[in-house]
Amino acid sequence: MSSKVVILLLSFLFISVSTSFSQEDQSLIKEGAPNVFIDCNYCDINFIKEQIPIVNYVRDRKDADIHVLYTSQSTGSGGSNYTLLFIGLNKYANINDTVKYTVNKTDSDNQSRVKMVKALKLGLIKYLSKSSVADQLNITFPKTNTVEQPKDVWDYWVFKLTSSGNFSGEKNYNSASIYSSISANRTTEDLKLSFSLSNNYSESNYTYDTDTGSETITNITRSQYADASYIKAIDSKWSWGIWGSAYSSTYSNINFSYSFAPGIEFNVFPYSESNVHQLRIHYKIYSTFNKYVDETIYFKTKENLWQSSFGASLSLIEQWGSLSIGSDVENYFDDFSNIGYGAYASANLRLFKGFSLDFYINYNKVGKQITLPAAGASLEEVLLRRRQFETSYNYYAFFGVSYAFGSIFNNFVNPRFGGGGGSTIIISN
Repeated sequence: MSSKVVILLLSFLFISVSTSFSQEDQSLIKEGAPNVFIDCNYCDINFIKEQIPIVNYVRDRKDADIHVLYTSQSTGSGGSNYTLLFIGLNKYANINDTVKYTVNKTDSDNQSRVKMVKALKLGLIKYLSKSSVADQLNITFPKTNTVEQPKDVWDYWVFKLTSSGNFSGEKNYNSASIYSSISANRTTEDLKLSFSLSNNYSESNYTYDTDTGSETITNITRSQYADASYIKAIDSKWSWGIWGSAYSSTYSNINFSYSFAPGIEFNVFPYSESNVHQLRIHYKIYSTFNKYVDETIYFKTKENLWQSSFGASLSLIEQWGSLSIGSDVENYFDDFSNIGYGAYASANLRLFKGFSLDFYINYNKVGKQITLPAAGASLEEVLLRRRQFETSYNYYAFFGVSYAFGSIFNNFVNPRFGGGGGSTIIISN
């Protein structure tokens, strides 16, 4: 049998099997059910499909009757507050809704996704009741019981202890790093209090051969930080705060430093709408004392400094994606010729059906570097980046594009061998 005949037979068999499976799989597409686009990067989509099989799931918002947009914000206790924005399209145009739920830091992954599905069901009822599959709905209510609200014996304070380390090595190299911290936070609707202490130690050893044997270069960096802040609401758009910090860092040539900074912020949009859009403008004034490890390029071993910073940031979450841009300017009061400024932009954009663009870029023009030591850096310090070096700028950029096409439906769950619609995305809290 010639190779051409074999290819023709295999092609015919493939087409026949594909047609058979295609006809069978059409049964999972629900006639008259709304098309739903779940706009969420951290949701367990497979679990949603299994728990809510009454709708059609589509891959692109352009094919959707209901666009479900997820946003999240951290809570004061370390959990997350999620907002589901239901946006009606096509025959559901102008029918919108919002559902919120909270995931506690102590909730398991399964508890988190159960809450997610419950919130999704609540939002979909409005649309399903107006569809031709409304007769498939089964709504039940538990018997009402009066439950006394529990009192918070911790008065909204959350404490956290952290310790971590990593070790690696080979014949000519080894490294070790140890980190520890303690923090305390209290967050309510109009007040935020936070305190933290941390310590970091890092050591690397490099061994290389020489004419007389071998030599080892050891690189050690240490840092300790202490931070505290008090932030108070003034009204729905204004807030003020006080920040204090102290730290030491061998990398930054700081033997000891402390600073105190009052500041004020204005949000063009009410803070209650921050899960959808924010336009924040803030200003701070810093009073800082520095004591240096080595004498600086300005011939200082210690000094008192006054500094200010002004910044603005815009964040938007819409059907077409998300966008965040911001900029800040800072300077020392004794030298307005060395002003530092920075700007950033990040976005996830769905420009047209099936096509998306992601990017992040930032640029910083470095102002007066007061902590640089006067002594020049050795070759070892340059190669190992043991200390901070003089620079006039720094930048970072990332971008990615993707394009998907084909069937608009995404109803199937197939976990065999992983991937291909079977990988589980765990909610990250």
